[in-house]
Amino acid sequence: MNKSLYIFFCLIFAVNFWDLSVVVNVLTADIVLVLDWMWILSGIYFFNENKRLKSLNSYNYNKPLVLILAGVFISMFSAYFFGGQSLLTTLIAQRPIYSFMFLPVILFVQPTEKDIIKALKWISIGTIVVWVLVHFKTDIIKLDKEKIDQFEMNNKDLSAKLEFYVTGIHLVVLYVYIKIYQYIKKFSWDVFLEASFLLIFIILYQNRSMILGVIPVFIYSMYKFKSTYKSTIIIVASIAIIVGVIYTSDVWKLMIENTQSNLGETDYNRWKALYYYFGYYSSNWFCYVFGNGYPSGGNSPLGNLMWANFEKGIFTSDLGMIGMWVDYGILPLIAIYGIIISILRKNIYPLYLKFVCLHIVFVPTIFHFWSNPGIALFSLIIYMHSYYTDRNKKMIQYARNNNS
Repeated sequence: MNKSLYIFFCLIFAVNFWDLSVVVNVLTADIVLVLDWMWILSGIYFFNENKRLKSLNSYNYNKPLVLILAGVFISMFSAYFFGGQSLLTTLIAQRPIYSFMFLPVILFVQPTEKDIIKALKWISIGTIVVWVLVHFKTDIIKLDKEKIDQFEMNNKDLSAKLEFYVTGIHLVVLYVYIKIYQYIKKFSWDVFLEASFLLIFIILYQNRSMILGVIPVFIYSMYKFKSTYKSTIIIVASIAIIVGVIYTSDVWKLMIENTQSNLGETDYNRWKALYYYFGYYSSNWFCYVFGNGYPSGGNSPLGNLMWANFEKGIFTSDLGMIGMWVDYGILPLIAIYGIIISILRKNIYPLYLKFVCLHIVFVPTIFHFWSNPGIALFSLIIYMHSYYTDRNKKMIQYARNNNS
């Protein structure tokens, strides 16, 4: 088994086969979830090699996951004592979070950076292809209840902009950051054109939170990369951007108007969710600190409250990382943001990791790890943090041994 192929199929499960109707109509979400777990665990069988690094496959690099699961476990008691939801019900309801087993398994499998990049390339291609197909034939995908509710809140015509909900955009963004990093490090026309194509796709996807992170990074890359053709590239890119903006002016105008409207109206879903979850939802200080627990829709008072909130247009998913705090408390956020701060502070980590971490810091509402593909994204970030940390330690030890 090739490691890049193994990671690619992990990501295929993470995006739930892009919610393609041909798959979803045959395999329920729970069946796909179980198959996902089985495939993840198969890595232990496929890659049980003697040459694996014991230092990378260690408790030290699994500590972020231990802290995340500790937060998840403690939040179950909030749901039990204050939300009227049994421990077993919560245990079953939060089952998507168990896909975090992906992290310890890839620490065991130990794919190279090249393996991960190759897998991200193919998952990005697949996401783009599905997005194009949905643009012309909307019934090619099938959405779950929460996505449908959110969509109906934002679009009166269900046939419009359904491609916005094609899963996988987070992984595409990570991949475009890798491509930008590569041509900053060493310019190549192939890499630059691939990054430019991906950037165009992200703009056409029309997710403001993604565009807000990627565009500044692309502008920064225009200043940082080195090439004998740099002046020509900047001029041509500027002309292309101007022409593109003029050609798609209606789209940009609508996005700007929607943004201005959203920021100004108190009834905007994110404002409502933020006001409600931090003002009324948590029962006491324990729930504020350790979370309220993951609700099981229709199976408990806490779950019934979640359905009622959906009807009002209030979703924890609209709050992203802040919503994670609402459900699972501060411990998982300490684990995630501890990794992010480490990546941003130290020079041993590549620029693409810094790019995606800055994106998470400045636009936290679009990222989460309740379920996949968010879990896969954060697992890859934590793994690459561990990968470079371990490599740097070995380089320091090697230098000390040579000096001795």
